[in-house]
Amino acid sequence: MRKHLFFFFLCSALVASAAERVTLDQLRADWAKYHDRVVTVTTPLVVCGSFYDSLILAPERICCPEERAVGLADGDSTVYWQLRQANAAASLVVHCRNDYYKVRTGDRVRAFTARVTGERHMVTGAGVKTRHAKTDRLPKPGKGEIRIVGANIENYFADLGGYAHRRTKPEQQAVKTQKVVQAMKAMRADVFAVCEMQVGTKAPKMLLAALNKGGRNYAFVAMPMPDMDRIGGCLIYDADRLRPYAAPLSAYRDSTSHYYARMYAQGFEEIATGKRFILSVNHLKSKRPGRVQYDTNLRRMQNTDSLLAMLPGAVVRYGDEDILLLGDYNCYTREQPVQAIVRAGYEDQLMRFCPDDYSYVYKGETGYLDRCFANPSMAAQIVRVKPWHINADWYYSHGAYKMRDKTLHRYSDHDPIIVDVKLR
Repeated sequence: MRKHLFFFFLCSALVASAAERVTLDQLRADWAKYHDRVVTVTTPLVVCGSFYDSLILAPERICCPEERAVGLADGDSTVYWQLRQANAAASLVVHCRNDYYKVRTGDRVRAFTARVTGERHMVTGAGVKTRHAKTDRLPKPGKGEIRIVGANIENYFADLGGYAHRRTKPEQQAVKTQKVVQAMKAMRADVFAVCEMQVGTKAPKMLLAALNKGGRNYAFVAMPMPDMDRIGGCLIYDADRLRPYAAPLSAYRDSTSHYYARMYAQGFEEIATGKRFILSVNHLKSKRPGRVQYDTNLRRMQNTDSLLAMLPGAVVRYGDEDILLLGDYNCYTREQPVQAIVRAGYEDQLMRFCPDDYSYVYKGETGYLDRCFANPSMAAQIVRVKPWHINADWYYSHGAYKMRDKTLHRYSDHDPIIVDVKLR
């Protein structure tokens, strides 16, 4: 066995020493020149995406075009396609034998040896050595501040039949709960605006049973609906710090639709001061992977219209004008629904505090699908807004659950959005 290992490493070393050292710019200048040749790429690169036996590499992270340009749904796609082509030209795909679930987007790659098999495509029988980027630390909320978190917890179900069974296996449920709870405790939030939790009361009660171990006193507000095999929203709050007042208000009148539970508002009062604000959790229609990106844009615009129609009624119901909107909007910054909300007078707080960051990674491209909006009176009370990168950079397909991973990472495919507010 030792002889075989020695022979393998000797062959690998010989191949690497015989390879021509090239930069990424040299490869880009003439891919055909290097076709079927073994080269060592010396340009420092970063992992933009990882899947099965391949890594997407580029000199720096690649941003989704809809973050910077008006897209297909708006009819003006010239800049969109220019950015799309620039992203393609900037990246290369390396087929390799990495343990893909151990590689994270954002990891650094120094030099690697591979065979050029086509334009922007390479193959190596060995792995590509990566160095993990540091996970950013989350600052504690300041004195007198309220921490509000928008968190997609990705198909969190108590009942695992039907729709849920295709997404969460029974043996994964306990690990999923442990991960979500660990992340929530680390974020130290006073209220969580949660998306993708099972409609009804079973799932919130199951989560709170674990979250409140150790003496915490979290409670929840959800739209009053029977337990059903669909995902909705939920507001989980620290009952020692905040209290809800008046009933929640849905953006939808049809109480049989799961959208009734996906988009709603609730007034909260800080117990110590009596100061109030309105929090709305919203989950717009998702995109359809593998289809034209904007095939569900009309539904998202309908969701947006319903949301904007609800908010004046929320001001009347709760007797307060401070409105904060959180949730998974399934829209990048330049898409129609986001721009419609901004035009209605709700400032995009992510563009205000951290415009170059992201909360989601898809096919190697970063962007914001999770949003944070505030009307002017609420925006004046916001101290900081930032995504916390504990999910989107980690590999997905429930690999972490299969490995019995006990960390808080990758409980979802979305990063949480942290909002610190000092009420006036």
